Amino acid sequence: MHKSLMVNSRAVNNISILLGCYRPNTYLIDQLESINDQTHPHWSIFLSDDSPDQSWQSEYSKHLSELEVKISQGPQLGFVNNFMKLVRNENIQSEFYAFCDQDDLWLKDKLESILTILMHHDQTIPIIYCGRTCVVDEGNGFLGYSPLFNRKPSFKNALIQNIGGGNTMVFNHSARELLLACPFDLDVVSHDWFFYQLVTGAGGLVIYDSEPYVRYRQHDNNLVGANIGWSARFSRVKLLLAGRFRDWNEINTKALLGVADLLTSESKKTLELFMRARAGRNFLVRLYWLKRSGLYRQTFLGNLGLIIGLLLRKV
Repeated sequence: MHKSLMVNSRAVNNISILLGCYRPNTYLIDQLESINDQTHPHWSIFLSDDSPDQSWQSEYSKHLSELEVKISQGPQLGFVNNFMKLVRNENIQSEFYAFCDQDDLWLKDKLESILTILMHHDQTIPIIYCGRTCVVDEGNGFLGYSPLFNRKPSFKNALIQNIGGGNTMVFNHSARELLLACPFDLDVVSHDWFFYQLVTGAGGLVIYDSEPYVRYRQHDNNLVGANIGWSARFSRVKLLLAGRFRDWNEINTKALLGVADLLTSESKKTLELFMRARAGRNFLVRLYWLKRSGLYRQTFLGNLGLIIGLLLRKV
């Protein structure tokens, strides 16, 4: 079916593609075909169907069977829990894993290019690759690119910002083992943000790539927006003022405290300082602990918004 691929003079083992689905439409066929066109040959698709009924599967049975897609039932508790259950399915075992959304499109060299990057690093440490996306409309027409982040990925960034969209994430088995070590009833804001926090907090490596290999389809049914343009910035400000960011931080902090045994001593200290910054009795105290923590967002406006949020107790 595909020719053999060699990376760094060794054959790369199979990669498990973790595809979360909920009432998919014809976009799913485009995504499956883009996976089938990959220049990297060694992959398997594991699909978790979170739909209230599975009638759609018969409609797309030809594509699903041709690609030997292995289907499991999702927990029907939202997309985050669907992906968290799928990635922690112990029946799935491979050297690398890739999250996959149902209505994106992958460039043909996505897996080959990313695995070439990952194979240059020590696989005994947890590693996540993530990157930018090319944003397209319903008809696959170009709209723009997701933001370009220039500051280094780290736990001090991950605590207050997610730079890695799940639909771009590819990770090694060591990173996946961190998720397997987490309680199954863990409550998190999003699977990708928590994964960024967990891997950096445990001393692993996160690689952010400015080169996009995913065409992210923006349409009315998207659960998460494309995060481009001034409208997206205004939306984030509205969420901040509404207290959503504060609520997210509360959930994430609780989750990280629940897996504190997986974090490095430095990360635990950073988390403690962040909690002090959130709980300070007045703005100057909160600002002091924020500075001590070394937390940062990727842009000047992002850091300005963080300080404003701290002033208004919205962090």
